[in-house]
Amino acid sequence: METRANYTAVGAFVLALAVAIFIFVIWLAKVQFDKAIQPYYIMVTGTVTGLVEGGPVRYRGVNVGTVTDIRINPENVEQVRLTIEVPEETPIKTDAIASLEPVGVTGGVYVEIAGGSKDAPLLREKTQGIPIIPSRESSIAAVLSKAPEVLENLMKISSRLTELLNDDNQKAIGALLSNLALASGNANETVRNTNLLITDLRRQVDVLGRQAETLMVTANETVGTVGRNATTISSELAKTTEEINRLSASLAGMIEENREPIRDFTSTGLYDLSQLLVHLQDLTANLSRVSRRLERDPTDLLFGGNSGVKTE
Repeated sequence: METRANYTAVGAFVLALAVAIFIFVIWLAKVQFDKAIQPYYIMVTGTVTGLVEGGPVRYRGVNVGTVTDIRINPENVEQVRLTIEVPEETPIKTDAIASLEPVGVTGGVYVEIAGGSKDAPLLREKTQGIPIIPSRESSIAAVLSKAPEVLENLMKISSRLTELLNDDNQKAIGALLSNLALASGNANETVRNTNLLITDLRRQVDVLGRQAETLMVTANETVGTVGRNATTISSELAKTTEEINRLSASLAGMIEENREPIRDFTSTGLYDLSQLLVHLQDLTANLSRVSRRLERDPTDLLFGGNSGVKTE
């Protein structure tokens, strides 16, 4: 009797759990049905390696939907057609663009939708049927497409490095490094000498600065002295000019008072004066001869005798 009661309780609990799960599924389905979904196509020309159905779709980094289908485009075998589903209210604009981007270093890929300006119209409102979001080459596709070229360049670089690092070049590089080390030591010495030179230059500049200040002070004092002397000289010149003016006035008055005597002197006295000057010249010549005779023979001049000396 007790065992039958336990079975009844367990059965009731399982039945209640099943009813709860059923109600939850109905509620979840109702929520999903009430939420409108908008599908979009994306045509990809490169590889879609790493992308799987159910992979995330991000709009400006925000998860907005999932990838529901991946297949070759029936109208163009050079493209892969991706079908994504996002909520209808997702504002995908006509200038939005899609690309495939890697998920870290795991090798996975997701769909990234970028772009879309504020004033652009919604893509679903400008398209009949399922809208197509334009795509661009993803960064991973660009890397993969350039991988053979990059690998070839790496092989060329490796071959050239092998040729470069032969025994002779290694010795030359070792010698170069030794010379660089020596040059570095010399450069350090040069830097020290340069610092000493700069210090001496600064000291000389300070000395020249102090001398320049002293010279400026002396020049200022000299300018002041010259200014004072110039003032004194100007005063003396003014006084001299005043004296000259007075002397000129006196001479003018004297000439005015003695005009008649001066006229008589220039008419008759000037001739007499010239005659007097002629007689004075003759007298001077005679006195010179007498003086020379007196120096040669005083007795001859005084007593009139001839002492045996020839006279002029």
